[in-house]
Amino acid sequence: MSSDRNKSTNVRVIAMVLALRAAALVSPELAAAGLVRLFLTPRRHRVPQRERDWLADAEEHRVHGAGRELRLWSWGAGPVVLLVHGWEGRGSQMGAFAAPLVAAGYRAVTYDAPGHGSSDGERSSIPEMADAVADVARRLGGVEAVVAHSAGAAATSVAMAAGLEVERLVYLAPPDDPVRFLHDAGSMLGLPETVAHHAQRRIERRFEMRFEAYRGAALACRVTAPLLVFHDPDDREVPFTEAQTLVTSWPAAHLVPTPGLGHRRLLRDPAVVERAVAFVAGGSPP
Repeated sequence: MSSDRNKSTNVRVIAMVLALRAAALVSPELAAAGLVRLFLTPRRHRVPQRERDWLADAEEHRVHGAGRELRLWSWGAGPVVLLVHGWEGRGSQMGAFAAPLVAAGYRAVTYDAPGHGSSDGERSSIPEMADAVADVARRLGGVEAVVAHSAGAAATSVAMAAGLEVERLVYLAPPDDPVRFLHDAGSMLGLPETVAHHAQRRIERRFEMRFEAYRGAALACRVTAPLLVFHDPDDREVPFTEAQTLVTSWPAAHLVPTPGLGHRRLLRDPAVVERAVAFVAGGSPP
């Protein structure tokens, strides 16, 4: 049955891509509307057993954030460390940090962002993910630190620039320039660059904010919390240069290369987890 569903999904995706390419020949604006829809629709993926095991001893809650009902998990007691997943991710991906944080005296909390995992909605975006970070932190009575992956790091920076207070930050494979992902998506679909430009303007009008305002380098000057960044130099999804740009712009940041760990394996690498927790607890950057 799973194989049949995958085949059906692949057929629908291929049909949609062909339709977008055909639309682009007639109307770039029409194709742009389709690209925006695809770009703001995160895919949901199967949850592996290791993540189910991490959630087995967590307290589960449902909270409201960014106008949606979000599914949330919590371990331990003490100052809160919020674990924020990335685009097309889920809170359970951050579960490797839970036990070490609890052992260090913290309450570890993660959740599924709007349109992700088990939370409500089909669409999502960096602005909505940022609203969720701020809303969840507020409902928890504030957070002492945030450990965030990929687009979750971008969302955290947006939330902090808007007023969220955090003592320490750990970013895992963070992007700097979100507009690149939109144009890369258009290119991967075989669409002309003009379609991506139209799509960019549509998204900017929708959220009443230009893409440049979401760049990590632009937000860094408004954030004072110390930052520790882990990133694989050969990351195929978010280039290492993006982490370098972010760290260079951040007032107090340190970059740790994690060769061989890719874009997601660093989320459960014991050395990364250990160093991240030590930094959250007040240690110096490794």
